[in-house]
Amino acid sequence: MIKGFNMSNKLVVIILLAMVMALTAVDAYANYPINQAFTAQYGLESTKLDRCTTCMSSTSAPASWNPFGIALRNDPDFNRNNPAQALQNIEQLDSDGDGFTNIDEIRNSTSPGDSDDSPVNPSDTQTPTSVPVGKNTLNTMFNVLATLAAVVMVSILVRKKKL
Repeated sequence: MIKGFNMSNKLVVIILLAMVMALTAVDAYANYPINQAFTAQYGLESTKLDRCTTCMSSTSAPASWNPFGIALRNDPDFNRNNPAQALQNIEQLDSDGDGFTNIDEIRNSTSPGDSDDSPVNPSDTQTPTSVPVGKNTLNTMFNVLATLAAVVMVSILVRKKKL
């Protein structure tokens, strides 16, 4: 045993880890309403744009927004639970600076937040290509499982009256 590191210190560490895991899982779902509204508004369910990365550069903590997500979030009409108006407001912007408007990229199933993913011709409005994409990414599933494991650990400790 490490000198000065007793059982109560271990419990504090376990509780802190459980809290961090729980917060990470909540963070993974924080932008889910935005994704749902976006895919519904543009008919993009089960396409390559039906992902958090349409607005996010990174979904791992600390999460970060890509240029499209920043434009959306900074729009005065932005509402996390109902982003429809803000999405419409930024359609004519070129958030990623690749020479194509956000709406042209959306209609062509290219990412409006990634300058390396651009339509060949902005006047072509193709039907999005479907790809199997689930709502629960592996990262999100891991966070949920880690949170459940932490809750189980804490409940076991509580039952054994160690907390």
